[in-house]
Amino acid sequence: MREVKTSIKSIQETLSVCLENNLTFAAYRLPNKSKPELIVQQQHEILPVENLANITSLNGFLVAPFIQSAENPMFLIQPDFYFKGEVSEEQFDELIQINHSDKASSNEELPYEVSKDEYLGQIEKIIGSIKNNDFQKVVLSRTKIVNNNLTGHIPELLSKLCDRFPNAFIYIFNTPGKLWIGATPEPFAVLNNEVFYTSSVAGTKENTDKYRSIENWGSKEILEQQYVTDYINSVLNANHWENITHTGPYVKKAGNLLHLRTDFTSVSGPSNGNLGHLITNLHPTPAVCGFPKKEALQIISEVEKHNREYYSGFLGPVGMGQPVTLFVNLRCMKIAGSNIVLYSGGGLTIDSHPVDEWYETEIKASTLLSVIREIQ
Repeated sequence: MREVKTSIKSIQETLSVCLENNLTFAAYRLPNKSKPELIVQQQHEILPVENLANITSLNGFLVAPFIQSAENPMFLIQPDFYFKGEVSEEQFDELIQINHSDKASSNEELPYEVSKDEYLGQIEKIIGSIKNNDFQKVVLSRTKIVNNNLTGHIPELLSKLCDRFPNAFIYIFNTPGKLWIGATPEPFAVLNNEVFYTSSVAGTKENTDKYRSIENWGSKEILEQQYVTDYINSVLNANHWENITHTGPYVKKAGNLLHLRTDFTSVSGPSNGNLGHLITNLHPTPAVCGFPKKEALQIISEVEKHNREYYSGFLGPVGMGQPVTLFVNLRCMKIAGSNIVLYSGGGLTIDSHPVDEWYETEIKASTLLSVIREIQ
């Protein structure tokens, strides 16, 4: 791994070369940090990761889907090159010599896009099942497809997202047949200085003065978030993690939205279980799936007509400065030729109102759309 400190080229300039040459890479900016980072892999093909038992030994950018499959594996982008904020001319020239543009594979296949009426019908079906006590919460998602060719604009989009959402995890990754971009507000699993950190994030409101006070939130959102909190607490205990403390719930700003959030911390030690097993057992949480998990996954597979792929999975750097820094892949989109596919969803409970839930997904999709419209 080669780390460069001499300032000659910017990450954005280097990103343009990576895209033009179809390199396998991940560019990202951690929350509340000023400098973007870039990991570039010399080989084109990704390194599949079968399980996370040895996650603290991994080094690179880890990407996991909502549900693992042959089409959507968990994988690692390896750091043959690593840059933070700046790139030397020597390393920049070296990257130019690596070219996989002849290996470009099609990523233009579009998923199913549900209509508003169909989505409302799906919501009503799920709420009916909740009333029959089949489950307590289900997270239903949908896609929004927009014809918009971002070729040549992606480096600028990275900069705009970093400026607009300083508290989010901003990323772009490119691998054979996959180009994804996101600005997620939700930490999933962080291990730093022997302290493990995760969070329960659920419930959504527009960012207005009224909802900055938790007392003004309704029972639907409070219950929706409590399911996630209870689940995370139970998984931590079942995996023998001790000395757990939690803070919340409290209102957390995420761009144009507000969420309810509870933070968990646990000091890592010999009495705690394996970190990789804990992460595997946590995912997917009720924040992106529902509760109980098995029943929620079943109804999602029956009702949703698109493959979530990497939406509502998790991703982030591992072994890059600190052992594990993973985020839930929300507020994200994939590039499919001259189209962008945005993913959004919402948690359904017995108190959900279908039209409100549709509107919530529209607001979430606008997180990225509003920035895209600024650069064209």
